[in-house]
Amino acid sequence: MTILSYLFLLFIEPIKLMIEVIYFYAYKITGNCALAILFLSLTVNILVLPLYNRADDLQLKAKAKEDEIRPMAAHIKKVFKGDEKVMMLQTFYREAGYSPVNTLKSAVSLLLQIPFFMAAYYFLSELKMLSGVSLGPIADLSQPDMLINAGSLKINLLPILMTLINIVSSFIYAGKQSLKDKIKLTGMALVFLVLLYGSPSGLVFYWTLNNTFSLVKNIILCFRTRSVKRIDDKTYRTDKLTNTVFFVSCGVMAVLTGLMIPADVISQNPAELINSYGTDLHSPMLYLVSSGLMAAGTFLIWIPLFYYLTANKTGKYVSALMAVFATAGAINYYVFNKNFGFLTKKIIYEQKMEFTVKDILINLLADLAVAAIVVFIYLRKKKFVRTGVAILLAAVIFLASLPCIATAVFSAGYNHSYNNTADDIKIQMTTEGQNVVVIMMDRMVGAYIPYLFNERPDVAAKFDGFTFYPNTISFGLYTNFGSPALFGGYEYTPAEMNSRSDELLVDKHNEALCVMPQIFADNGWNVTVGDPSYANYAWIPDVSIYDYNKDIKAYQMAGVLNSRNEVLVECGDDFETRLNRNLFCYGVMKILPYIFQPLAYSDGSFNYMNFAYDGYIDASYQGNSMHTQNGYMESFLQEKTVIDNLDDMMEISSDPTNCFFMFANGMTHELSLLAEPDYTPAIFVDNTEYDAAHEDRFVVDGVTMHMDTNYLTYATYESYMATCIALGEWFDYLRANGLYDNTRIIIVADHGDVRLNQFDDMVVEDPDFDAEAVNSVLLVKDFDSTGFTVSDEFMTNADTPFLAFEGVVDDPVNPFTGNPIVEADKTEEQLIYVSDNLNTLQNSGTQFEDPNAYWITVHDNIWDDENWAVYDGVPY
Repeated sequence: MTILSYLFLLFIEPIKLMIEVIYFYAYKITGNCALAILFLSLTVNILVLPLYNRADDLQLKAKAKEDEIRPMAAHIKKVFKGDEKVMMLQTFYREAGYSPVNTLKSAVSLLLQIPFFMAAYYFLSELKMLSGVSLGPIADLSQPDMLINAGSLKINLLPILMTLINIVSSFIYAGKQSLKDKIKLTGMALVFLVLLYGSPSGLVFYWTLNNTFSLVKNIILCFRTRSVKRIDDKTYRTDKLTNTVFFVSCGVMAVLTGLMIPADVISQNPAELINSYGTDLHSPMLYLVSSGLMAAGTFLIWIPLFYYLTANKTGKYVSALMAVFATAGAINYYVFNKNFGFLTKKIIYEQKMEFTVKDILINLLADLAVAAIVVFIYLRKKKFVRTGVAILLAAVIFLASLPCIATAVFSAGYNHSYNNTADDIKIQMTTEGQNVVVIMMDRMVGAYIPYLFNERPDVAAKFDGFTFYPNTISFGLYTNFGSPALFGGYEYTPAEMNSRSDELLVDKHNEALCVMPQIFADNGWNVTVGDPSYANYAWIPDVSIYDYNKDIKAYQMAGVLNSRNEVLVECGDDFETRLNRNLFCYGVMKILPYIFQPLAYSDGSFNYMNFAYDGYIDASYQGNSMHTQNGYMESFLQEKTVIDNLDDMMEISSDPTNCFFMFANGMTHELSLLAEPDYTPAIFVDNTEYDAAHEDRFVVDGVTMHMDTNYLTYATYESYMATCIALGEWFDYLRANGLYDNTRIIIVADHGDVRLNQFDDMVVEDPDFDAEAVNSVLLVKDFDSTGFTVSDEFMTNADTPFLAFEGVVDDPVNPFTGNPIVEADKTEEQLIYVSDNLNTLQNSGTQFEDPNAYWITVHDNIWDDENWAVYDGVPY
């Protein structure tokens, strides 16, 4: 960001935000762009009318003072010369109570117009919904009107009409002022003509309406006697206590909305707020700067400016009201902070925002009680007021500092850049030797496979040669618990990692990621690694963990390839705009009473039309329906782009040197609704009819997969299907290039999904547990294998290294521990760590720690309740 960008956030963005909100609800009421612009113009002019009236008063008084001193000043300038003239003028100005700075007062009205003009200019120029919308003879409000055609010359009529109205209004406003003043006003009107002549007609229409409003106002003022005597500065003065309460209250709200609440959001998961869709990765701390500047502009500049220019005998009541807002806002956030599922990286809740009537009434009563107490103290116990507001401000600043510090610390722990470009990625595979490919599909539940392949036999056919192991588990609910064993084997289960209590978890995790690549490299294989999950406990995998071995080629893929997807390129800009704006809006929403929060939230658009009606919205988590989605899910597209481009990154060789390729992907983690029956991303998805007509696809061999247990079930199913389709297309590419039969492929997940609860035979009564949470997918294709088979053998994702090495590496040994990698004896109980502490920045010591965690065991058959039990004690 540049200095100008920061100044824009401070001075212009708060006004632009007000304009956006007004237009949003104007359009919601009218359903017509032109009427919404009309309503916007009328509302803004009414809101700022007191401000402009006060500015006019100041200008009139300054003009009167100038007229009063002009004769004597002219006389001094005529009689005296040089320094004597300067000294005489200074003395005269001082005695007359005049300062040359007073000349600025005559420009207050113009100075106020500039930020409002810029705010409206940027908003209406960027308003995408104006495209193609007509207004009478104007064909497109997003383009200049070009209403006059003179041969090849096209003239924009609306800017000319706007200028004429402006000039007439200026002459009426100037009244009996000098010709020089009238020329200045005419010059300003012509400046606006030049600035707006080639602008979208929607913007010019708005400014024409503003000028019309000014014309009507000036005509009305002609019938009023405007006298300097009527302007009394004392009317606008307030006592020191009133001002103190007002400004401290503004400070409290600025800190709450601009720093504390946004910092809370960022600190809880800073990695989520890294704009991986854009080309310029940066620390999420910069979003905190944006929200802080917007809050400062709103509560420390514009609201105080309105207060200063318009305050009169009601000043103390305005001050009391601000104190109520500040105190109630703090209570609303700290006491009534209700959330609706995970907050996605675009500041949108996973679930629909809904409050019960009971919740609303309790919250309103609490706010009214707070208001009553604050007003009572303010009006009756004034000696406590200064102390009270000082304590409130100090408390808010202190509490705000904690998440701000946490945000800075956590953000420093993340890599904000890519180690490679898309062109750098080379995946080596051989047509003459052997290839082993290990694919970790994040959070993919194995139990889905029969249903996916039952609906789409054509997709199942592409998995020819695979064996499906439905009786498979992982060792934890989340990636930090379940993936180490997948990559490193049984020495990296949570229990085994905790037993090595003198080593950091991150080091053990990195070690696990290096086991297979290291062994294959040591045996002369070409080794390629892509997106190693949580490498160095970084959200964007830190592939430098492989720098110690030049024979291992490691790449970041997700995000690096975004430039190959046009939607993602546009999404990067949208994401940046959304976070720079909506973190502050989220802060404002959180200090409001429950009854107003849905209005401020507005399904995640925060009252901005480009977010509410544009295609690029993370709307799959707005909770509107299980079957409809407005906009693309960018994170899903980002992961899909990797698999779609695998063929472009291949470096096929006829060299007999064997090749190993290991990568992780999140198509099955970043869920999205897709257009059925093709399961493709679409700007708008409505699968309501298709889903209703094809409910039978969720019953296979008499076993029902329930789709009404969670709002994410259909998104999960459709994302899994798209994953299988994308992988199947890559398998076709391998076949076409002579790489399929000589390649062993292992598709495995780090864990299942703890949220779904879809299978009756996976619900364990004692302990109360859903096996779907750890039912990781396991599909294995061996060399030259054919057909599709199902094996009920009990497996775990920790079998992956053994399966990868079997028959191609003799007697593999873990290079870091010296222990052989052999087929595990799974007749023994397998220990699963049940914990929700998935944050690797917080859970980053030498052992997995969670006071609410527990261990459960399972053996042989995951569908038999008798095989599950709670493990008493500590297993290490």
